[in-house]
Amino acid sequence: MTVIQPKTRFAAVAAIMAILLLAPATIIAAAAPAGQIAQVNDTVLLRQDLDREMKLVSLKLARQGRPVDAEQLKRYEGEIRDTLINRTLLLQQAASEGIDVKDTAVAKALDEFKAAFKDEKAYQNALTEMGFSEEMLKNQIKQGLTIKTLIDKEVLQKISVSDQQVRAYYDDNPNLFRKPEQVKASHILIQVPADATEAKQAEALAAIQALKVRVDNGENFATLAQENSDGPSKTKGGDLGFFSREQMVPPFSEAAFALQPGQTSDVVQTRFGYHLIRVTERSDEQTMAFNDVKEAIAARLRQEQEAKKIDAYLEKIKEHADIKRFPL
Repeated sequence: MTVIQPKTRFAAVAAIMAILLLAPATIIAAAAPAGQIAQVNDTVLLRQDLDREMKLVSLKLARQGRPVDAEQLKRYEGEIRDTLINRTLLLQQAASEGIDVKDTAVAKALDEFKAAFKDEKAYQNALTEMGFSEEMLKNQIKQGLTIKTLIDKEVLQKISVSDQQVRAYYDDNPNLFRKPEQVKASHILIQVPADATEAKQAEALAAIQALKVRVDNGENFATLAQENSDGPSKTKGGDLGFFSREQMVPPFSEAAFALQPGQTSDVVQTRFGYHLIRVTERSDEQTMAFNDVKEAIAARLRQEQEAKKIDAYLEKIKEHADIKRFPL
C-alpha cells in the first residue's frame, strides 16, 4: 500500500531548494578569469563560494550516512555551481522587485537554528565545521528568506488546487488508498545469534517452549514478554501494534495471519530466533475514505504544481539573463 502523507508548508521550501540544486543553468562558454567560476549578469561567483558550498554538501551527505571523499565530491561540482547560479538569479530578481527581509525575521530564524543545539558550544562547533562565522550564517539565512519571499509572491500564491482535481486524483488512483489486511499482535522473542552453536540453539528453544507452557497455563502474555523477551518491544509487553503481511519476515507473518484474536501461536522460528505470537485484533483490507485523505491529496497535488511552476519561473528569468560559466 502507498499512503499519501500530508505535507507541511516547509515542503515548499524543500522543493525550491531541490530545484535550485538540479535545474541546469544557461551556459555561455568563456575563458576563466582567475578565481572565478561563473558570472551571472553583473555578479561574479568565486571559487571560494563553490568550495564553501561543496563543504556544506559534504557535511549534509555525511549526516545522511553517505560520506564522500574528495574525488567523489568533485563530481558534484557542476550541480553545486548551478545551485549558486540559480540562487544568484533569484536574489537579483528579488532585489529588482524591492524585496527586503527584515533583520527581525533573520534574528528569529537564527534563534530557531540555534535552538537545535544543546548549548552555545555545540552551536559554535557547528559554525566552525561549516567554515562560517555567525555573520556569514546570518547572510545565508537572509538570502534563503529573500528567495522564499520571492517564490511565495511570484509562484506559490498563484497556485490553487480545486476540489474537482482532488476528487479526480482519488478516483483515478484507487491503489494508493487501499489499506491491506492487518493484525495487531504481541510477541515474545528469544534471540538466537546467527553463529550460535547447536547447544545455544537448543537452550533457546527450550526457553521458548517453557514460556509456551506458561502461556497455555494462563499466565499473562504481556508480563511474560516484559520479563523474558529479547525484543525491543518487551517494554510494551511485546506489543508490535498493527502490521501488514509485508512488514514482517515471512515465517512471522504466516503464523500471525493464521491466528484469530486471542490465539497464541506455537513456537515460530525466524532468522532472529524463536517467537511466541499472540494476535489481539484483526483489520480487513479496506479503502480509505475520501474525506480522510482529501487534505493529503490536495497537499500532494499542490507540491507537484509548485515544483513545475518554480522550474518554469527559473527558466523565465534565465531567458533574460547573461550567464557565463567558466571551466572548473
